[in-house]
Amino acid sequence: MTGVPAHLTALPGTVWQVWRQGLLRTAGFPAGGLTQLSAPDLALVADAHLDGRADRGALDRALAGALARGSATVHAIATDPRFREAVTWQARSVLRALDGVAAAGPTPRRDRKHRERERIIARYWQRYCAKAETIGFFGPVCWAGVDADGPASNTRPGHGLLRRRRVYLEHWALAAYADHVMRDRRVRRYLPPALQPHLALAPGRRLLDPIRPPAELSAGEADLLARCDGRHTAEWIAAAMAADPGSATRTEEEVYTLLDQLARRGVLRWTLDVPVRLDAEDVLRDRLAAIGDPALRDAALAGLDRLCRARDAVAAAAGDPDALLAALAALDAEFTAVTGQEPGRSAGQTYAGRGLCWEDTVRDLDVEIGGPVLTAIAAPLDVVLRAARWVTAAVAASYLDALTELYQDLAAEQGSPQVPLGQLWYLAQGLFYGTATRPAEAVAADLTKRWAVLFGLDAASPGGGGDRVVRVSTSGLGPTVEELFPADRPGWSAGRIHSPDLQICAESAEAVGRGEFTAVLGEMHVAWATNACGVFVGAHPDPAALTAALREDLGPDRMLPLLPLVWPRYTTRLAFALEDLRDPQLGFAAAPGADPDRLVPISALLVSEQDGRLEVTAPDGRAWPLLEVFDRLLAEVAVDVFKLAGADAHTPRLVLDDMVVARETWRTTIADCRLAWAVGDAERYLAARAWARKLGLPDQVFVKIGTETKPMFADLTSPLYIASLASALRSARLESGEQVSVVITEMLPDASQAWVPDADGHRYISELRLQIRDPELPATRVEDL
Repeated sequence: MTGVPAHLTALPGTVWQVWRQGLLRTAGFPAGGLTQLSAPDLALVADAHLDGRADRGALDRALAGALARGSATVHAIATDPRFREAVTWQARSVLRALDGVAAAGPTPRRDRKHRERERIIARYWQRYCAKAETIGFFGPVCWAGVDADGPASNTRPGHGLLRRRRVYLEHWALAAYADHVMRDRRVRRYLPPALQPHLALAPGRRLLDPIRPPAELSAGEADLLARCDGRHTAEWIAAAMAADPGSATRTEEEVYTLLDQLARRGVLRWTLDVPVRLDAEDVLRDRLAAIGDPALRDAALAGLDRLCRARDAVAAAAGDPDALLAALAALDAEFTAVTGQEPGRSAGQTYAGRGLCWEDTVRDLDVEIGGPVLTAIAAPLDVVLRAARWVTAAVAASYLDALTELYQDLAAEQGSPQVPLGQLWYLAQGLFYGTATRPAEAVAADLTKRWAVLFGLDAASPGGGGDRVVRVSTSGLGPTVEELFPADRPGWSAGRIHSPDLQICAESAEAVGRGEFTAVLGEMHVAWATNACGVFVGAHPDPAALTAALREDLGPDRMLPLLPLVWPRYTTRLAFALEDLRDPQLGFAAAPGADPDRLVPISALLVSEQDGRLEVTAPDGRAWPLLEVFDRLLAEVAVDVFKLAGADAHTPRLVLDDMVVARETWRTTIADCRLAWAVGDAERYLAARAWARKLGLPDQVFVKIGTETKPMFADLTSPLYIASLASALRSARLESGEQVSVVITEMLPDASQAWVPDADGHRYISELRLQIRDPELPATRVEDL
């Protein structure tokens, strides 16, 4: 394709362009592990009993046999060193359950405590076998080549599961050590103080804050703050001010006292300021090495070295669960000895980075995805991508209208066409977050209606009129798609990038190469370059090339928000890791990691109407369309909006050509399934089978309970998985009531359709994440929206 940048290849027969490097996320345990606890023969007997074709004695005998086989299987799982290593990384407290099951042997007395231990083990086992989560060795990732001119697929597993593994200290642990070093106040004189990222100085000795009236500064405060640029150390500033006859402060000690006061008031950041980045440890080490006092410097570096040596011992324990447990305990002890703090945080929270360290692994696998695979998915994916483009345009239009209304109100209130961006930004938060009605909700509802029209799921036949599968051919569909999704360009710059997750159903890698597969669309990350997060970038051999490619796609001078530590899911693993060091940082709250050469405080920015569009201007004359400054918030909204299926009690599997774009789904409540009340193995099993028959559920599903963050796998033939599901439902009922939502989704692919191989012939659940660019430039002018 003429003019297509080198990092892109064509999506055959469409206008879209695909990054030549995609991500393959995989489970760390073979998919076959999911069926080890299945009991299809028991399900047949239970269904017959429900129909009156088998007596209770037959059911009890079949159940006893299945429970005995399940206990023996769980014992084998609990004593598997790799499983124990995975659990040691994730939840050391669960090791007690593994030890108890191991000690009880393969034919245990299944008392209440043992049954609970079996449920816990099953819960972790399903996660490691069924989910392609990028976490540790039990969720390795690899980058895959993508080429429209290449063969269908080429998959070459290495000798082992992993090609590389690396252990990082968590950001919070590094920041805690930095705070420990800062307790010696002598260290601060060697650090560069800076205004908090969201604050700015203004003429007339005023300090601008986005949510407070301007503060009047004394002459000494104004002089000092003007010198706190994040480049010069406090020692340098104090000496310069003491030597300046025009300064209001006469001694260095007066300068240090004033610095301390301003830091305590939250005006200054005067810390080691560890950024949320993959190289945070290196940044901290460089800053400690810059401490001017040799004794202080050596002591600070020695403490960091102690933590790093303990971390390295954790890395060296890979493959040995007992050694790993000891190494993690030693790291905990060393952290407490060095910092005086507890070695954990945010207990029970998902994505919180609770421990002191995390492991990043790269799968020992080479994969190329070629033209035949891309051709097979191109036509249906084109429809999905046109819907994604429409979403970005609709989100941009609705939010621009809402932001314009806020701007006009502020302009009228202040009697000026120039409105501080900080005021608009904070008033606008209710448009993006919270419980009030948001513009995004109307876009989401509109998308669902348009998608229903595309598949003929109109109001007369909600949920497909009882159909299990609704199939639409893309042949001749073009005019309908253009009518339903008429946007001809994305709504803002980041709207050019979409990241679909595709799961390929095939019996083997060779079958994929022959074109014998079905693609299933998982999440569609609209307006989000998901391949740019730290855990993926850290697995790539050339992150600089990724950064350059993203800059070519999204353009220069992007305003990148400097996120505060309280931002949801903001950890080193998930943080944006492809920052171009030429792009400005938007400081809108107190946050670490500000680059003084790039930082643009929100308090220094003004919004005004220029040539028919709302524009944000900086004191140096640089300008950005308003929507570009809200890029991150708009992307979060767009990702949440893109849901193709409605909220009916049942929605069928939706298929475009041969691509599944929405799995079959059922929506109900805890009250409807009755599993949360069933007591005893037999009653619980019968309740689950009756529930499955009532709704028409397949045997293997994923269940998302409204109180939980993630769905769980459930095999509705397995008494152990049913017990685990019942336990989760019961806990949710006791916590939040019986009307808690329960969403059930068919498992697709299932264990027999996993295609990613290892050298031993095992196959693994996987997810291929592509990154696709819209060739059209974004609409950033009011009239274009």
